[in-house]
Amino acid sequence: MAVQFIDILFILAYFVIVLMIGFLSSRKETKEGFLIADRKVKVLPLAASLCAGLVGGGILITTTALAFQHGLSFMWLYMGAALGFFIFPIFGKRIKKLGDKHNFYTLSDYFYKLFGSKNGLLSAIVIFVMFFSLILVQFIAGGKILSSIMDIPYSLAVLITGAVVFVYLVLGGFKAVIKTDFFQYILMFILGFILLLSLKNLDFSSQQFNLFAIGIEQIIGFTILGAFVIFVQADIWQRAYASYNTKVLKKSFILAGILLLIFGLSIGMIGINAKNAFPDITPDNALIFGFGNILPTGFLGLALVLLFASIMSTLDTAVFVTAMNISNDLLLKFKKIEEKNLQKIIKLSIFGLVTLGLLFALLIQSIIGVVFALISLGLCMAPAIIGSFYKKLKERAVFLSVLTGFLSVVILVVTSTISEETAVISLPVSFVFLIVGQYIFKK
Repeated sequence: MAVQFIDILFILAYFVIVLMIGFLSSRKETKEGFLIADRKVKVLPLAASLCAGLVGGGILITTTALAFQHGLSFMWLYMGAALGFFIFPIFGKRIKKLGDKHNFYTLSDYFYKLFGSKNGLLSAIVIFVMFFSLILVQFIAGGKILSSIMDIPYSLAVLITGAVVFVYLVLGGFKAVIKTDFFQYILMFILGFILLLSLKNLDFSSQQFNLFAIGIEQIIGFTILGAFVIFVQADIWQRAYASYNTKVLKKSFILAGILLLIFGLSIGMIGINAKNAFPDITPDNALIFGFGNILPTGFLGLALVLLFASIMSTLDTAVFVTAMNISNDLLLKFKKIEEKNLQKIIKLSIFGLVTLGLLFALLIQSIIGVVFALISLGLCMAPAIIGSFYKKLKERAVFLSVLTGFLSVVILVVTSTISEETAVISLPVSFVFLIVGQYIFKK
């Protein structure tokens, strides 16, 4: 489908608005505003940011690919994530109070405080690998989608995305992340419905609407992946710290779960629709063919805005979390840094991460395997996190648990066996070694 002038205007307008939000966020900026939005984020912005940060370009491609393959039963992944959002507030009260008391900014701050410096450092390394990979996924997704639909070079599509995110992050920090995520999720939600209503080929089969088509094993796997990933995402914890109070946290997470289900359903329908229209394409091309060939004339600009919004809302989150990881969890813990220099280091980290992400995205262009590797990496911290809510854990046991879970993911990646079925393996591995460590170590 050819890109029309009106489509270009939609994209330009979107870029201008997010850059303006970044500029306005930078006015009268304080250290706490830059780092954690002054810990005063209210219900709607927080819920929108939770969803927008989670649903990026890689997730869009993965969602439509799973819907293409499995029909409506792909929703178990989203139902698991929604369940995670609904359960998180049970522990959120403690997380928020600890965050306010000890001025936590990151998930690794929690590990440093409860499990010691060795585990804090290990968690920081795991989070760095996770979120740098997430940055890479968003650049690859943006490059693939935009170059295919708009017929521009892949490298140019990647460069445009990175440049815009870099500018508004350097200007406004975490406050800009929250505000742009709020704006972007509103766009994603509204445009998702508009595009869903505009789809052709809506004659879906009964098998495609069968929630249990993937079988009980994958249903359990998808639900576990979705639910536990909420507890191990560093950006989710950062948003919990940033909430105005525990009541706001609870309402925001419940609302985020509901919004996620609705948005996931609307995006998945594009994958099912692509299956009916183009049954011979590969699943990872379902989103591109769905937007580029199925939508009616005049809707391509709206589709592109939705794609940009989803990619950039996750990209800005990943870049900021990783920049905080470098400055707060790695440098600051081992070298004294003056407060006035912390923001400078974060901004330099943002520049370095965007630059490296751009370079790697030009060399690596595979997405779905990376997405499941990311999820699996996060799960290796889940037993320690959840266990800490109920029992005092031994530092060596936590270290053994996270390390063995991390190594299990490395083995899957090296042996090219990472998939939607195997991604959950780091969870039982980490859990078993946590139990073993609790019994064999004295402290």
